[in-house]
Amino acid sequence: MEYNIEGGNIAAICAAPALVLGPLGIINGVEATGYPFLKEDFENNGGIYSEEPVVIGDRLITSKGPGTTLEFALAIVRKAKDPDMEKALREGMVIGHS
Repeated sequence: MEYNIEGGNIAAICAAPALVLGPLGIINGVEATGYPFLKEDFENNGGIYSEEPVVIGDRLITSKGPGTTLEFALAIVRKAKDPDMEKALREGMVIGHS
């Protein structure tokens, strides 16, 4: 929680946005995504649930679940490094854009 308050970036996938970040208040008023079956928990914690597989915010990257891990990882690279690094990884691993 302190890391978030101090302006740190956070990435969470699957149940973590609803069950970890939600109770901490990190998703309150923020558009994000997570495991679809936890949408109610997500919204009960003030999150604005998105149906997108990956959501990139100012300091928060969230993803739905196991099937979205590759796009989640590439979103983290894009945010932490730059779009050119993401593009190089996509090309090297023969991954199209989502």
